[in-house]
Order: sequence, then structure tokens, then C-alpha cells
Amino acid sequence: MHNEDQAHECREVLEKLVGKKVIDINFKSYDDECWRIYINTDHGKLVMTFCKEWSCPVVEHREEFIKRGEK
Repeated sequence: MHNEDQAHECREVLEKLVGKKVIDINFKSYDDECWRIYINTDHGKLVMTFCKEWSCPVVEHREEFIKRGEK
């Protein structure tokens, strides 16, 4: 994959947050190689996984509505 293609793919992944209100964020690391960011929004939860050898994060969308104070 060319650098331009990678940059476009990464941008598309991060654009999933545009227009959403972030309510809470949690961060966890595992295997000293990967990290997960749990982002609770008013439209559900996004889980972004980053690993050292990956060019872009992997994103899981969990479109359940999150109540304030709930994680």
C-alpha cells in the first residue's frame, strides 16, 4: 500500500468520530505491542486498536447508546 493510500485509510477511520460527542475515554495496553482506546460517544462506543506493526488502527463500532456515567 502506498503512503497516500495509507493516509487516506487512516483518515477515514478517524473521521468516524466527527459529529459525535465524546463522553468518556479509557486506555489499555497489552502484550507491550498493542494499545486499545475505548471511546464512548453519544452514538455508541468506538474501540480503536493500535499495534506497532500496523500502519492504521483497527476500529470496532458498537452503536449502542451510552448513558452518562456508564462505561
